[in-house]
Amino acid sequence: MSNYGIKLEANPNRELISEHKGVKYARYPVETPIVNIGDDLYKFIEDYAAPYFQEGDFFCISSKILSITEKYVVHRSEIEISPLARLIVKFVKKWPNDYGYSLPEKMQVAINIVGYPRMILALIGGTLMKFIGKPGYFYRIAGHNINAIDGFIPTAMKPFNEYAFLPPTNADEIANKIEEKFNVPTAIVDGNNIDNNIIGYGTKLREMFSVEDLMQILKGNPQGQDDDGNITPMLIVRKVV
Repeated sequence: MSNYGIKLEANPNRELISEHKGVKYARYPVETPIVNIGDDLYKFIEDYAAPYFQEGDFFCISSKILSITEKYVVHRSEIEISPLARLIVKFVKKWPNDYGYSLPEKMQVAINIVGYPRMILALIGGTLMKFIGKPGYFYRIAGHNINAIDGFIPTAMKPFNEYAFLPPTNADEIANKIEEKFNVPTAIVDGNNIDNNIIGYGTKLREMFSVEDLMQILKGNPQGQDDDGNITPMLIVRKVV
């Protein structure tokens, strides 16, 4: 019997309930099998999340799932690592169990998207802001949602160790399609060790919450970061009565 579907408990080291503006929300992880490049996004949602939707819920799906199914990918063979990429990764903060931007191949993908002049500006500006106690400006200055790029992880299984996964450029459009098909307000999110970032969201959800509100409701990245080996790339968020 399949264990895939909604989990009524939090992922390890995460919190199930958050509170924002006096309202409590349960952030239920949805466990799934591994999605493969070119799989049908909407069939994936239909199989593993849609059966659990209730009126009043809103839905979050990892931007990486969109990257994989919609083929926003770059193969390792397409990357030629530059001296700039090797330099920048020396300044990247290392997280336990997360390669992040410590991989020069991944940094090179970001450089190819942003361009060398802007990436150099981001490096200089981000370093200066860090010196005055304001970290995180490297990614803000670089823009293009490069903090959502994933992949090239040596310990991952094939083909996921061979590809970088780029943030979808049409995340709002896909969120609207999901809202229309499943009648559930939808956000496209990118999780890291600390939080979820909002990559895009649909019209229905936009009418309910600002990006800042969503960030607070999703604080702590309830999807987890491979904490227990389970794959939970989707969340069903529900008010707690």
